[in-house]
Amino acid sequence: MTDLSDFIDDEFVLNLRAALGKKKRVRVDTLADLLDVSPKRIVAGLESLRSSGYRIPKITDGAVELSKVPPPGDAVHKLPLALVDGDWIRFGVVSDTHLCSKECALDELHLAYEFFAAEGITDVFHPGDLVAGMGIFPGQAHHVTHLGFEDQRDFAVGSYPRVRGVTTHIIGGNHDLEGDFGRVGADPVKGFCNKRPDFNYLGAYSAYVELPNGGSMHLLHGKGGMSYAYSYKAQKIVDGYAQGRKPGALLLGHYHVQGNFSPRGVHTMFPACFEWQSAQFGARLGLTPIVGFHVVEARLGDDGTIVRWKPEFFQFINGRSVGW
Repeated sequence: MTDLSDFIDDEFVLNLRAALGKKKRVRVDTLADLLDVSPKRIVAGLESLRSSGYRIPKITDGAVELSKVPPPGDAVHKLPLALVDGDWIRFGVVSDTHLCSKECALDELHLAYEFFAAEGITDVFHPGDLVAGMGIFPGQAHHVTHLGFEDQRDFAVGSYPRVRGVTTHIIGGNHDLEGDFGRVGADPVKGFCNKRPDFNYLGAYSAYVELPNGGSMHLLHGKGGMSYAYSYKAQKIVDGYAQGRKPGALLLGHYHVQGNFSPRGVHTMFPACFEWQSAQFGARLGLTPIVGFHVVEARLGDDGTIVRWKPEFFQFINGRSVGW
């Protein structure tokens, strides 16, 4: 049997993606005629694109499309979270790492994962914005170290901390899924996770995690700016939960601030970030990011509730750890 992987080179994949981008839905045999190759080679090329992080659904009725809109990410994920001391769970939280931003706090991110390893933490949650993305705001090209989708994805694969025994569960954020990457149907988080077995992709913008007691925790990447009072933003988001969808805890990425509140009994965390303030962008807008990470200990009730929530925040100031 012929191994088609030898014929799936970068130029062919690039031409295939360009052909997909010109039509909303196209038949496999039409693509084969257009690129003058066999249908089997088209199918192999489509699988290569999926693995790289392009949003291409499975072939149905001989046709395929490249989706520029991320699918809904409200699935409930059953993760093998270990109980500690009978009814406690313990995990780490990082957010908005923005790899490839010139202000990315990558050294501090490595220190965070070294801390997780030293503390015996096996699960870390990341509520979005793995990479800096492109085309998110005017002039962003001057604020990043790597320009293209593939370059940012590959930099993240090689540079994000790897710690034996630690699995990171992540959702995609607006910097990952929108802007230039979104316009070509590319998802760098999915492509990244396909190359990093220590990562678990939970979906776009939002995902629920089932806790060992049957309750739930929500990972959400927010939208828009932060309110004057952080607690008001937390309250408004929690007030928006539909009946039966209110979780026990909410990890809320996007805002680059740190805080913990409990509106309507939902333990809501703003988990800070790993991107320093830029003089050209953040300072002019009056945005002051908080750089750091959390370790959370939570005691679970037998009725699906979280009866104790103990978040501990570890902050970096000018590259220094503070109060550890």
